[in-house]
Amino acid sequence: MSKNQRNPTFMERLENGIDQAISVLSPRWGAERRAYRAQMRLAAAYEAVPKWRNSADWVPVDGKGEALNAPNRDMARAKARHLERNSELINSIINAFERNVVGKGFNLQLRTDNQDWNNAIEALWADWSRPGNCDVTGRFCLTEILKLIVRRRIVDGGILALKVTDKSSDIPYRLQLIEVDNLKGPGEVKSPAGNAIIGGIEVNKYGKPLNYYIEQATADITTVAEIETVKADRVFYLSTTSRPSEVREISPLTRALDDVHDLEEFFDAVAFKQKINAAIAVFITTQKDAGSTFGRSLAPKGEKDSNGKPAGTRIDSGSIKYLEPGQDVRSIVPSGQSSELNDYNLAVSRRIGAGHNLSYEMMTRDVSKVNYSSARQNLLEDWKTFADEQNYIIEHFLDFVLEDVVTAAYLAGKLKNAPKDFMTNRQKYLKHEFIGQGLPWIDPLKEAQANQVMLATGQTTLKDIYAKKGKDWEEEVAQLALEREKTKELGLVSEAPVTVKGDDGDGRKSEE
Repeated sequence: MSKNQRNPTFMERLENGIDQAISVLSPRWGAERRAYRAQMRLAAAYEAVPKWRNSADWVPVDGKGEALNAPNRDMARAKARHLERNSELINSIINAFERNVVGKGFNLQLRTDNQDWNNAIEALWADWSRPGNCDVTGRFCLTEILKLIVRRRIVDGGILALKVTDKSSDIPYRLQLIEVDNLKGPGEVKSPAGNAIIGGIEVNKYGKPLNYYIEQATADITTVAEIETVKADRVFYLSTTSRPSEVREISPLTRALDDVHDLEEFFDAVAFKQKINAAIAVFITTQKDAGSTFGRSLAPKGEKDSNGKPAGTRIDSGSIKYLEPGQDVRSIVPSGQSSELNDYNLAVSRRIGAGHNLSYEMMTRDVSKVNYSSARQNLLEDWKTFADEQNYIIEHFLDFVLEDVVTAAYLAGKLKNAPKDFMTNRQKYLKHEFIGQGLPWIDPLKEAQANQVMLATGQTTLKDIYAKKGKDWEEEVAQLALEREKTKELGLVSEAPVTVKGDDGDGRKSEE
């Protein structure tokens, strides 16, 4: 027997003995028994799956996505909104997405061969994006609409944007933002056409939305709003989903609700402890056997609680309290919290940030624990998260809105020089690109050196470099040419650019 081979246990010897006995009586039963035993060993191939001692009570619930989400959706959204109103940590996540996904907005660049047409559409889009032109309420510009979309996708799990026809405006096309809790089912599980109605959305057998049952948005809280049936082609349902079987959204903050709530309670407990420590007070008492004297009332002073004891009083800093004879003061302030807060806050913040694909530094703006390399690595990974959200907004919203806006302007006669075949070749005449918020720099000098080397070696292009900044390379190059021509015209002499090669080894920079 090998030294590393263990001896069989009693149960294993018993099982082998039973197998041999059954095989003697009936070889067929014995063979079947051994085959089933082999299947049982295969079922235990993943050691973490069977119920061992440490996971005996771990029996997770599973099922279709919508069946799991529906009972928890409203409470998860309510808790997420509560944290949105009260938690700085949750708002740091939201602000990071708003700041980096939308920022100053998305820059439209038409890419057709007709530059005049490109300029006309870009000017039309810029005018429609202004406050009062794109939003049916007249309050928001397009950039603010996009920030609301990003925010509600993080907190609520989604938002609806309805296409509204407004014939009073020059371009009769506007958007109406609707929160997801306005999705209300009509009280039936089947539509008149026999389609399923799930969470206020009528879907066909493939799960494709056909109609949305939306409670009409109104500022009047004294009346019950009516439910309107809206065709799916009028609705942008911008939701966060993770499974094909999900019809409705679920808040992405659901996983972090308990962690954030626990951290907030810990902060409150530490703040209370520090307040008590800061409230330096003096307590004065007399002898315990002191009796009543003239001038001292025997009547009870102050209010009593339900047990007949003197009601609690607030401890103010620098206060002097006189105690009744026989009374004493005992400290109930726990110790050790202040020293543990930093470590606990760091661990929880990193855990929550990782769950949303954000680095601790991006979420908290604390860069005290990073160097250039680690900061840049975190920024690049963060930017992949923001770029994915930018692509979602472009592909699911902006591309379609652009086509709708230009089509509405064309039908309203606002495009006098539009091609005659515009309606039949809209994809050709609306070839475009949306340029979002650019990737920020950590060290401009090092970034410039890297770009210079990559341009010289053919590893990148001006288009890619300017796109990372959120700029259009054609506009930037045209501006550079204009500036150089202007400096020549005015007789200004510009010095040759300085090329910084890097460190010479002793910390000094070499130039040429």
